[in-house]
Amino acid sequence: MASGRTLWTTICLLLIAPSVVDASWNDRLAKAVHRELDRAVAPQPGNEHLLRLSALRALRDDRLKPLLISLAEDADPTIQIHALLGLAELAPDGCMDLPRLQAADPAALESAILLGLDASCLHPADMRTLLKDRSITPATRLRLLSGLAEADQPVEIEDVLAIEVRPGSMQDARRAAQLATMDHTAPLKDLQKAARAAPSSASINDRCLAAMDQVRRMPSSEGLALARLCARDVFPGGVRRYALLTLLESKPVDAARLVCAEFERLTRRRHKVDLALVLLMTGTPAPAACIDLLTDDPLLEQLAQASVSLAGPDIDAQTAPADVAGLISSGHRRTMAWAVEASQDWPAPLAINTLEQVLDQSLDAELQGGIAESALRAASALRTRSPDRFRARLSAAVDDGPEQQLLLLALLQQPAPAFLETVRSLPRIGLGAADVLALLVLARDSDALAPSDVAALELVAASSTASESIRTQAAWLAVRHMDIVDDAVAALMQTPR
Repeated sequence: MASGRTLWTTICLLLIAPSVVDASWNDRLAKAVHRELDRAVAPQPGNEHLLRLSALRALRDDRLKPLLISLAEDADPTIQIHALLGLAELAPDGCMDLPRLQAADPAALESAILLGLDASCLHPADMRTLLKDRSITPATRLRLLSGLAEADQPVEIEDVLAIEVRPGSMQDARRAAQLATMDHTAPLKDLQKAARAAPSSASINDRCLAAMDQVRRMPSSEGLALARLCARDVFPGGVRRYALLTLLESKPVDAARLVCAEFERLTRRRHKVDLALVLLMTGTPAPAACIDLLTDDPLLEQLAQASVSLAGPDIDAQTAPADVAGLISSGHRRTMAWAVEASQDWPAPLAINTLEQVLDQSLDAELQGGIAESALRAASALRTRSPDRFRARLSAAVDDGPEQQLLLLALLQQPAPAFLETVRSLPRIGLGAADVLALLVLARDSDALAPSDVAALELVAASSTASESIRTQAAWLAVRHMDIVDDAVAALMQTPR
């Protein structure tokens, strides 16, 4: 019997699987559907199975649960991780199942915990249970403590001291930063002393960066003192700018002095842009005392102006729209990515205009130069922030054009039944890129599908030109609309993995 597989699952397989294989996968298209799904549940060269599993998870289909449960119990660790995350995404509370997580392969367990913390899909009570597991590495247990703090749960000094770390390691630095929040400051002071003595030491700089990363999660006065030390000119530029990011997030009274001192040190444009982006990320206005250092370059000047109009809780409604528009028109990839992310906290008019400007700018650039990802994020954010504007753009987009494809791809990121009628109204006359994306949206969000569309899904699954993700989604949706999900899952659960 396969390890980790329940007795009941195995009995079911023995009873139904042989007839399923004979009955369901005989013709060419059916075999293509089975092949594409098979490649999602077993390791593939180049790890393409991970892309396929991500595509299946994006469907958010409850009918995937039996398959995901099987994969979480008995599969390659990388596949188990996707299965655990996929099950959390389908759970009513959006959280991982602790017994299933604890039963996973040790390598899968560690990664799933870290990803689960980043996705906020671990219950605080489960975090405490996992903390007691000494088989979990110190790095992951320290991250669990941070997760508790981020969830506004109390963390006791005994919890931190119970995690044994190697002296002088990066985890030692993280633990020191955690202890500093509990008035146990000696370890962090020792790191400060070492940093003063050897500011150019690569290993000490790594420890300082690790500690400051922890300080951003769990701030303390001693942690900010370390950041202030690392902002001095004797430290490497990357360490200084991360120290400034850590400090500026705490809104220090001498922010202007710290920022001006760093701008005066910088000679490379890229580093000045990095620092200007730190101002935007932390809501810090460019100081008047050194604004002249930013006016000899159009992008830096635009970044400086935007940092002033967007600073603080009250965004300047008069100047911010023009300042943000100027930033977007620069076409600077990192700035556009920041604007999309930041817009979720802006007033609706400014946010919606910004997202549409990012879309327009990206389409004008033909989605080249690394801005396609920002464009897709902008489209997804616009769908959430202004469904009416998204719907209007989708209806008006040129058929089979890049905008139509981009907006349909945004709809594929998660279920969007509110847009079903709009997608139905789009012309589909073949299996071009936009036609396929529209078909997938319709198949995912519809309870029933015309036989011709089900046949088209099989053709897409068998295509040699569609991406692995598209083929995998088409294969699953074909199975779903042919009402053979149970048969397909039973067959897939036999795939060697």
